[in-house]
Amino acid sequence: MAKITDETKEKILADFHTGKYTIRELGKKYDVSHTTVMKMTKGLEPKNKEKVATLIAIETDLAGQSFQEVSSVREAVDTATKHLIYFQNRALANQKKADELLEFADDLADIDAHSRITARNKETVLGKSPETIIHNTNAQQNVEQTKIVIERKGLIDE
Repeated sequence: MAKITDETKEKILADFHTGKYTIRELGKKYDVSHTTVMKMTKGLEPKNKEKVATLIAIETDLAGQSFQEVSSVREAVDTATKHLIYFQNRALANQKKADELLEFADDLADIDAHSRITARNKETVLGKSPETIIHNTNAQQNVEQTKIVIERKGLIDE
């Protein structure tokens, strides 16, 4: 068995997280004992298993299409992904700057501007979720109102 390096550990963990390899298969692939692999992965769950399954389904679906169609789909996905990542990164940088400027805020208008910037950046990074708003509204409508009756006794001298 070969000495296990940090690079090999990283590769073993990356393959493990796909969920497509058994412990023994990983041991054979990287020329280490399966007990070593088991110790490395103890308590871990394959975090990319669903992603791998999704990509397999997508690739299988695209298999019947022409090369040009597949290329166009991949190009559109790559472009959209680049834009999404760019805007998320810019929103985070924008938020950092707004947080720094908030420390020097002198009046309510500065705090209000920070609040609007934060809300806009939150929507950019997390996306809008109108379902949440509707759910919260419905929850407020279903709240039972409690009627409190106060009886005054002995307050007036007779």
